[in-house]
Amino acid sequence: MLFSRFDSQTEKILVGIIVGLAVTVLVVAILSVTQVDGFSAAMSTPTATKTPTKAATATPTASATSTETSTPTSTSTSTATATPTATSTATETNTPTSTFTPEPPTATFTPEPTIEPVNIVASEVITAMVTSESPLTATLGISQTASLTNTTVITPVNTPTATFTPAPRTVQVPADLPDYTQVEDHFWFGRPLLPELSGWGSYYYPYGTNARGQYFWHYGIDIAASQGTTVIAVGDGTVTHADTDKVKVLGPWPDFYGQAVVILHDRRWQGLPVYTLYGHVSQVLVKQGQKVKAGDPIARVGQLGVALGPHLHLEVRVGAGTYDDTRNPDLWVKPDPGFGVVAGRVVDAQNYLVPQQLVTLHRASEPGRFWRQTFTYPDNVVKSDDNYYETFSFSDVPTGDYLVKTFFDGQQFTIPVTVTDQHTSFALISPNQPVPAPKSIPIITTPSAISVEDTQTPEN
Repeated sequence: MLFSRFDSQTEKILVGIIVGLAVTVLVVAILSVTQVDGFSAAMSTPTATKTPTKAATATPTASATSTETSTPTSTSTSTATATPTATSTATETNTPTSTFTPEPPTATFTPEPTIEPVNIVASEVITAMVTSESPLTATLGISQTASLTNTTVITPVNTPTATFTPAPRTVQVPADLPDYTQVEDHFWFGRPLLPELSGWGSYYYPYGTNARGQYFWHYGIDIAASQGTTVIAVGDGTVTHADTDKVKVLGPWPDFYGQAVVILHDRRWQGLPVYTLYGHVSQVLVKQGQKVKAGDPIARVGQLGVALGPHLHLEVRVGAGTYDDTRNPDLWVKPDPGFGVVAGRVVDAQNYLVPQQLVTLHRASEPGRFWRQTFTYPDNVVKSDDNYYETFSFSDVPTGDYLVKTFFDGQQFTIPVTVTDQHTSFALISPNQPVPAPKSIPIITTPSAISVEDTQTPEN
């Protein structure tokens, strides 16, 4: 009986053990399969085949690209960095991805694989793209055509060109002017330099001009000479000023001339006093109240005051010794033998003076090429001669036949003039008056005149 009971109990125990072992094996098997499936799913997220993917390629800022980042914990993160644009061109590119084959797990594998998020900054993505060993594909292009295409019809417009704007005309010609054909010259004065020097005024900066806007309006003439050249009186008179002009203002402001000599001449013109001024001198050789004769040394050439270089500034003042009483020295200083002066007046159809008007002087033998040029006086700035009432002049012109030309109000004017020895030839330019004949004064040709003309260099 004991044996049979033992056998029965033993049998139950053995059956229990077997059943327990079977259940245990089954549970272990189920857990193993579950763990292996989870591990395989975690480790095989990247596809194992080449799959064509469409990468959004944007305009030249950055391209939408899938960037694979691996971490030491065997994790793979797909990060797409996109740039907002109005439109983008989809370019199909084959993006090779790595093929990962996981090793078969063992029964002792305990840690479960985890996917940790990785933060990738945009700059790092751009750096990775730039430093990538894979070649860049030419997928960047301008796809935003709407903003680059102008649908508005553009009408061609002529490019504006700089045009000369005439100065306003404010001065009418007085009705009681003397007949210029009957006016006598008043060349009272000689040259302000010694006879061996020319003493001619500047062609570029004559009386009543501003050198095309570069300088002040000119109330005299400038005579080029070396520093320290002796200046002589142009006529007999009495010195009224021989000092700086800082205290007694002779020009538009103090120290305009630096140093100057002023002479009140013995002769009066139509009952009015006549003065001459010698400006910018470096040294004064006379005293106030001193009597001088024509040709007496009175100063030395300098460049004091408003002066760009050594020269003599000569003025003629009529009626008073002020800055506003100047007249054109070309009509007072006698020309050299064989030379004369061309003066004139430009008037429009309404009998107004035409200010700042270009006037050219041509030799009659070369009518298509101008030899000298100047501009008419500005209105209400400098004064004209009381008899000639000129608005321009050409000094030191060799004797001969010339043409005076100008163009205004849509009309070309050409006036013939004959320059005679040491005389003034006048040209009236007006649409209301026929061209008068020039003065019939015999032309005197001297050897000195011929030699001087031949040696002068015309200014074109």
